Amino acid sequence: MTDLGYRKTLLPSGITLLTEGVPDRCSIAVGVWVRAGARDEPAELLGISHFIEHMMFKGTERRDARAIAASLESLGGHLDAFTAREEVCYYARALAEHLPEVADVLSDIVCRSRFAETEVDREKSVVHEEISSCEDNPEDKIVDLLCEQVWGGHALGRPILGTAETVTGLSHTLLRGYFSSRYRPEHLVIAAAGAVEHDRLAELVARHFAPPQGERLPFSDPPPPFRPSLRHVRRDDLHQLYLALATRGVAYTDSDRYPLVVLNTLLGGGMSSRLFQSVREDAGLAYSVYSTADFYRDAGMVSIQLGVSPERGREALALVREELQRLCDEGPTEEEVGAARWQIKGSVVMGHESVSNRMVHLAHEEIYRGHYTPPEEQVARVLAVTHAQVKEAARRVLRPERFVLTALGPAPGGALGERDWPIEAAAPAPA
Repeated sequence: MTDLGYRKTLLPSGITLLTEGVPDRCSIAVGVWVRAGARDEPAELLGISHFIEHMMFKGTERRDARAIAASLESLGGHLDAFTAREEVCYYARALAEHLPEVADVLSDIVCRSRFAETEVDREKSVVHEEISSCEDNPEDKIVDLLCEQVWGGHALGRPILGTAETVTGLSHTLLRGYFSSRYRPEHLVIAAAGAVEHDRLAELVARHFAPPQGERLPFSDPPPPFRPSLRHVRRDDLHQLYLALATRGVAYTDSDRYPLVVLNTLLGGGMSSRLFQSVREDAGLAYSVYSTADFYRDAGMVSIQLGVSPERGREALALVREELQRLCDEGPTEEEVGAARWQIKGSVVMGHESVSNRMVHLAHEEIYRGHYTPPEEQVARVLAVTHAQVKEAARRVLRPERFVLTALGPAPGGALGERDWPIEAAAPAPA
């Protein structure tokens, strides 16, 4: 029988277990989340969180890589993982009747991976290819370049994949030691949604999960103060000029988060947004133009991305700046704010029809807030955002001179610079 609603248990081992039973579902989504990501790595071990994620699928005490790959696929399920800036997640989708197999496989890869030296050497080649692929993909590369500028040398601006040099320097000993420290039981959150029985999953987790007890490692410090800057990396092999702009936002738990989500939606969150309508529909300057708002535990970022013909890059920047300045000076209309609120409501409600999305939401709420916000309360908070709050957020966050500019691609007429995107002068150094 499926438990209904949200439940949380801190298991005797120290692992946090979260479940949300969803009626009328036949499947489950289960994720094992690590409360540390790429931003928490020492600079000399850059990329180690992502590399460990890879190694978890390369063999355990009971399964080789092929058996891991077939473990849930042979049951009609799915097994995967990802590394982010503040977490690592190993997740599975399966029919509810296969919950025991899901718990067994996830515990095996998360707790009993071997880190065999032959597999480490082989996987270095794979990750090197992944890094090269990112370097060759301008849409990925410009994100890395942008983050470097926004976070001013802080760990939030380092590439999640690491570099060829740091990955080459990883060893069985380094991987095993870092794994033991980061995968301690109090760092693990297990979240499940769908046709799941909380007590049954708690029993399975207690039976199968035996995390390591390595020395506790600290999390990274907050980022330094923000300073706008300009950067154009010339790439004459590209047909488009890729442009990215960003400024600092707010943390996940900040009270201004919901007004900023509404503001981002009307700025560049869909086909009806200001940027899409002005840059693509009216001016025909870009195929893809959008904005995003990212929220971390102690900071945030609002960014804009677009790709344009190189000879029209300056024209596109002028148009983006005009939209930002107009929102700062005049604010959005009441109609824009109302439409954005309903757009977000639809996204939240429809997104929670997916048990995978519910599982992710469970984990993020626990990792960032330590408690659960139901989708109904999320929607209520969005609908409670006022026009005045969004107008104030625009005035505070969207000042064009407080954005960094990153450009990647050909440079007709010379590299883009401060004449194309004037920025706020840096404060003088203290005497």
